[in-house]
Amino acid sequence: MQGVTINTTKRMKDEKGDLVVFLRKSNLSEKHKTFGQIYFVSFNKKSAVRGNHYHKKWHEHFGVITGRVRVVLENIKTKERMELVLSARKNQYTRLSIEPYIAHAIQSLTNSASLLSYTNSEWKDGSDTYPHKLI
Repeated sequence: MQGVTINTTKRMKDEKGDLVVFLRKSNLSEKHKTFGQIYFVSFNKKSAVRGNHYHKKWHEHFGVITGRVRVVLENIKTKERMELVLSARKNQYTRLSIEPYIAHAIQSLTNSASLLSYTNSEWKDGSDTYPHKLI
């Protein structure tokens, strides 16, 4: 789907634990290299849904840290839709990147789940968040 990118990287493991590179400057397009914010999203019950909105300015990146989630995406301009399941895996890490005008909803498929997220802008007053029900 145009406006959506999925990347996988290996987890580096040693006796102390894991190290995963979430996002590198080189992964960002020139117009999205300004720092916005990093945030943590958690779900504390199965079937909980977050999102159901889109942004006109934000370029967002999501990675599942724990659990498993269902992601529903829709390109607001073309109406193209896609659905995928992302999960925390022992040997591989997946980062979902979405551009502006991609509506997104994320539903927990496990009793608990958590995501690490990055966006190129700061959330201040919700003025770039537009409701769009997907789940």
